[in-house]
Amino acid sequence: MRKTIKCKGMDIKELTEKYRDRFEAHYLQDDNGTGRKGRKRKKEVEIPNFLKDVIRPILDTLPDLLPEYGFAKTTDDYAMYGEYYRIKAGIVLVGGFSIDEDFNLYFTPLFHGKACGKSHKIDSIGQLVEIIREQFERREVKMKG
Repeated sequence: MRKTIKCKGMDIKELTEKYRDRFEAHYLQDDNGTGRKGRKRKKEVEIPNFLKDVIRPILDTLPDLLPEYGFAKTTDDYAMYGEYYRIKAGIVLVGGFSIDEDFNLYFTPLFHGKACGKSHKIDSIGQLVEIIREQFERREVKMKG
Protein backbone atom coordinates (compact mmCIF):
# COMPACT_ATOMS: atom_id res chain seq x y z
CA MET A 1 0.00 0.00 0.00
CA ARG A 2 1.33 3.38 -1.03
CA LYS A 3 1.59 6.24 1.45
CA THR A 4 0.42 9.68 0.40
CA ILE A 5 3.24 12.15 0.84
CA LYS A 6 2.46 15.40 2.58
CA CYS A 7 5.60 17.40 3.03
CA LYS A 8 5.71 20.54 5.06
CA GLY A 9 8.36 23.14 4.45
CA MET A 10 9.85 21.66 1.25
CA ASP A 11 8.54 23.25 -1.89
CA ILE A 12 10.98 22.59 -4.73
CA LYS A 13 9.46 25.24 -6.97
CA GLU A 14 9.87 27.78 -4.17
CA LEU A 15 13.50 26.73 -3.60
CA THR A 16 14.36 27.13 -7.28
CA GLU A 17 12.56 30.49 -7.53
CA LYS A 18 14.37 31.84 -4.46
CA TYR A 19 17.65 30.64 -5.92
CA ARG A 20 16.89 32.34 -9.26
CA ASP A 21 16.11 35.60 -7.42
CA ARG A 22 19.38 35.42 -5.45
CA PHE A 23 21.32 34.54 -8.61
CA GLU A 24 19.87 37.53 -10.47
CA ALA A 25 20.43 39.86 -7.49
CA HIS A 26 24.04 38.78 -7.20
CA TYR A 27 24.86 39.23 -10.88
CA LEU A 28 22.83 42.45 -11.16
CA GLN A 29 24.95 43.77 -8.29
CA ASP A 30 28.09 43.00 -10.33
CA ASP A 31 26.62 44.56 -13.48
CA ASN A 32 25.80 47.78 -11.63
CA GLY A 33 29.42 48.17 -10.65
CA THR A 34 28.89 47.99 -6.92
CA GLY A 35 32.01 46.85 -5.20
CA ARG A 36 34.37 48.04 -7.92
CA LYS A 37 37.51 49.80 -6.79
CA GLY A 38 36.71 53.18 -5.34
CA ARG A 39 33.09 52.43 -4.44
CA LYS A 40 31.60 51.03 -1.30
CA ARG A 41 29.33 48.04 -1.49
CA LYS A 42 25.94 48.88 -0.08
CA LYS A 43 25.01 45.32 0.74
CA GLU A 44 26.91 42.36 -0.57
CA VAL A 45 24.64 39.60 -1.82
CA GLU A 46 26.08 36.20 -0.97
CA ILE A 47 27.15 34.22 -4.03
CA PRO A 48 24.36 31.73 -4.72
CA ASN A 49 25.28 28.04 -4.77
CA PHE A 50 22.72 25.72 -6.45
CA LEU A 51 24.15 22.62 -4.81
CA LYS A 52 23.99 24.10 -1.30
CA ASP A 53 20.78 26.10 -1.74
CA VAL A 54 18.62 23.63 -3.71
CA ILE A 55 20.06 20.17 -4.35
CA ARG A 56 21.35 19.19 -0.90
CA PRO A 57 18.24 20.36 1.00
CA ILE A 58 16.09 18.22 -1.32
CA LEU A 59 18.33 15.17 -1.07
CA ASP A 60 18.59 15.53 2.70
CA THR A 61 14.80 15.13 3.03
CA LEU A 62 14.77 11.76 1.24
CA PRO A 63 16.00 9.64 4.21
CA ASP A 64 12.96 10.78 6.22
CA LEU A 65 10.48 10.52 3.35
CA LEU A 66 11.70 7.19 1.97
CA PRO A 67 13.33 5.39 4.93
CA GLU A 68 12.58 1.99 3.41
CA TYR A 69 15.12 2.51 0.61
CA GLY A 70 18.27 3.38 2.55
CA PHE A 71 18.82 6.99 1.53
CA ALA A 72 21.41 8.87 3.58
CA LYS A 73 21.95 12.58 4.07
CA THR A 74 24.52 14.19 1.80
CA THR A 75 28.01 15.06 2.94
CA ASP A 76 30.24 18.02 2.09
CA ASP A 77 31.90 15.76 -0.51
CA TYR A 78 28.69 15.53 -2.54
CA ALA A 79 29.12 17.03 -6.02
CA MET A 80 27.73 16.96 -9.52
CA TYR A 81 28.95 13.95 -11.49
CA GLY A 82 28.93 14.29 -15.26
CA GLU A 83 25.69 15.95 -16.35
CA TYR A 84 23.73 15.11 -13.20
CA TYR A 85 23.47 15.61 -9.48
CA ARG A 86 23.13 11.90 -8.76
CA ILE A 87 20.51 10.45 -6.44
CA LYS A 88 21.59 7.24 -4.74
CA ALA A 89 19.95 5.05 -2.14
CA GLY A 90 22.80 3.07 -0.66
CA ILE A 91 24.61 1.69 -3.72
CA VAL A 92 21.58 1.99 -6.02
CA LEU A 93 21.76 4.87 -8.48
CA VAL A 94 18.13 5.91 -8.94
CA GLY A 95 18.50 8.96 -11.11
CA GLY A 96 19.87 12.43 -11.26
CA PHE A 97 18.91 16.07 -11.24
CA SER A 98 19.68 18.46 -14.04
CA ILE A 99 18.66 22.09 -14.46
CA ASP A 100 17.70 24.27 -17.39
CA GLU A 101 18.65 27.88 -18.08
CA ASP A 102 15.79 29.11 -15.84
CA PHE A 103 16.94 26.92 -12.92
CA ASN A 104 14.00 24.53 -13.25
CA LEU A 105 14.83 21.14 -11.78
CA TYR A 106 14.49 17.90 -13.78
CA PHE A 107 14.74 14.30 -12.61
CA THR A 108 16.09 11.74 -15.07
CA PRO A 109 16.16 8.01 -14.28
CA LEU A 110 19.73 6.68 -14.55
CA PHE A 111 21.04 3.14 -14.85
CA HIS A 112 24.80 2.57 -14.77
CA GLY A 113 25.23 6.32 -15.10
CA LYS A 114 23.22 6.61 -18.33
CA ALA A 115 19.74 8.06 -18.81
CA CYS A 116 17.22 5.23 -19.03
CA GLY A 117 13.95 7.14 -19.23
CA LYS A 118 12.48 10.52 -19.88
CA SER A 119 13.20 13.57 -17.76
CA HIS A 120 10.47 14.96 -15.51
CA LYS A 121 10.26 18.58 -14.38
CA ILE A 122 10.07 18.51 -10.59
CA ASP A 123 8.05 21.13 -8.71
CA SER A 124 7.32 19.39 -5.41
CA ILE A 125 8.92 16.92 -3.05
CA GLY A 126 5.78 14.75 -3.21
CA GLN A 127 6.13 14.49 -6.98
CA LEU A 128 9.81 13.54 -6.62
CA VAL A 129 9.04 10.88 -3.99
CA GLU A 130 6.40 9.30 -6.24
CA ILE A 131 8.78 9.21 -9.21
CA ILE A 132 11.55 7.66 -7.10
CA ARG A 133 9.13 5.02 -5.76
CA GLU A 134 8.11 4.19 -9.34
CA GLN A 135 11.78 3.74 -10.25
CA PHE A 136 12.32 1.33 -7.38
CA GLU A 137 9.18 -0.61 -8.27
CA ARG A 138 10.14 -0.76 -11.95
CA ARG A 139 13.58 -2.10 -11.03
CA GLU A 140 12.16 -4.38 -8.35
CA VAL A 141 14.64 -3.07 -5.80
CA LYS A 142 14.20 -4.73 -2.42
CA MET A 143 13.24 -2.43 0.41
CA LYS A 144 15.38 -2.10 3.51
CA GLY A 145 14.20 -3.97 6.54
